[in-house]
Parts: sequence; structure tokens; C-alpha cells
Amino acid sequence: MKDFYVDKPSFEESRRIMEKMYHSIPESSNGRYSLSELRPIEEVYFDFFKRGDKLLVLRGQGEIIGHIHFGPQRDERFSSNLSGHIYDLYVKKGYRGEGAGRTLLRSALEEVKPIFQTITANTYRFGAGWHMLKSEGFNEKRITFSTDKRLSHSRINAFEIFRGLPDDLGKVFVEISSSPTIVKRQLQMTPSELFFNLNEIMDSGGRILICRQDEETAGVLIYSVFEDLMTYSLLGFIEFVFVSERFRRMGIGRNLLSFLSEYLLIRGVEESFFECVFESDYHFWSRAIGMKEFSVLLEKKVES
Repeated sequence: MKDFYVDKPSFEESRRIMEKMYHSIPESSNGRYSLSELRPIEEVYFDFFKRGDKLLVLRGQGEIIGHIHFGPQRDERFSSNLSGHIYDLYVKKGYRGEGAGRTLLRSALEEVKPIFQTITANTYRFGAGWHMLKSEGFNEKRITFSTDKRLSHSRINAFEIFRGLPDDLGKVFVEISSSPTIVKRQLQMTPSELFFNLNEIMDSGGRILICRQDEETAGVLIYSVFEDLMTYSLLGFIEFVFVSERFRRMGIGRNLLSFLSEYLLIRGVEESFFECVFESDYHFWSRAIGMKEFSVLLEKKVES
């Protein structure tokens, strides 16, 4: 873009950009949030630039026409590796479609080359952001689905579902660990890494549902409840779902999810999320039972 250049903002400019980021949340969230329900700006951005984050701006015609906010992100749920992450990319409406976003993205990629081996970004599939990231060499890594009280279900009378104990996880883990290749392909981790992560989740307040038939465990679902970072609403997160091989294709996974939705709704939690490896069996299962695609995480290897 002629006569436009990438620069670092001043402290005051950074503060104004943070305010713009806050007021553009309804747009960037695809209408999920409204300004009236958001937490105060000081709460939403309480750690703004405290994690080693960086902000670049695109200047032209005497004004800032866009910005990109990026920095480190440690995906503790699935990996111990530190990667870069693009938190926000914004271009003023009058300048969209002219390469401003691509210019900012490429500048950010140059900045992270000496630090990270990979960089990630969340967006909605098939939108403008997704198309740009794909054209710049990003590929889908994980996908997030949402589910709410409208999820259809059917009960299977032969099975009972109830709240379990952490020890119940060990009863199905023998079967899980017997197929390390499948676990690696479906979850991108080893059985021992999975067991460690799930135990950490349980120690941090995670809860487990058990589906059983005649004292035999047919399936488990582990979930957590947390406060939305943008609002004060409670949200559910499905940490793990597993159905024993001989009980598959009997609707047990759907039954567990339905039970959870009803259980959480009574407690004021109207929506839950489930994240899985892109194009894994979990991905196709989530879509088949009626979950709604929410967002996708894309990743690009950064060549130094």
C-alpha cells in the first residue's frame, strides 16, 4: 500500500486502540456480545500488554487505519510449547479489501520469527479473516463447537447417567491407553499426557459424568464451569468425552451431552463449548449430533 507504513504506537495511541478494540467486540465476536452486557473495559483488558504482547499500527493519510495485537500464548491444555498468537486484527472499514490487513499480518509474522516456531489465530470459518489467513499459509488445527439447551436428544433406558468421582476415570483409562496411535491421531497427545491433563482438570474443579449399564462403564464426560471473560455469565466447557468401543454407535455420547445440558441449565449455565482436533472423529461427531460450529484455530509454522 503506497504511502502507508507500519509503526509502533505511542502509549496514548495504545490506550485509544484498546478502547476501539473494546467497542468493536460486537463486530469481532460476530454479534455474540453487545456492549451493554460486557464487563467494564478495565476487567476485559486487565492484562493488556502485561504478557509480553505487542501492538503494531498501519499509518496513512495522517491517521491510524488499522492495528494488530499479538503476543505469546501457552496452550497449557494440550501442549507445553509456547507459541505466538494473534489476538486482534482490525482495519477501518474504508480501507478494507486493499491489503491493509495482510500488511499488518506479515509485519507481525516478521516480529515473531526470532521468538516462536508457530503462531496461531482464532476466527470464523469462511469469513474474510479466514480467507486471508489461509492464503498466508495458516492451516486449521482445532475447532470449537457450542451447544445449548436446544440440543435434541433421546434417552436410552438401559443406561444410567450420574455424577462420578475422579477415581472413575481410571476405570476406562485402561481401554483408552491400549490404543496410543488412535489417541495421538484424535487428540494430538500421548495417553500419558492425556491422563496427566485430565487429572489436572479434575484437581482444578473439573467434574465427571458416568454412563453405566449393569455396573459396566459405557462412557464418561468430563466438564468444567467458568465465568465468561467478556461478561459475568457462566459457561460450560466439555473437557473430554469417551465411549467404550463395544458401546459405540448407541447414542451414549449424545446422551451424556444431553444430560449435561439439562443439568447445567438448571444451574444457570445455558451454553457449553467443546474443542477438538480439526477433522478428527470428534469433529465429525460434534457436527453429527447437532453442535454448532463456533470458531476455528489456525496455525502457521514460522520460518526463521
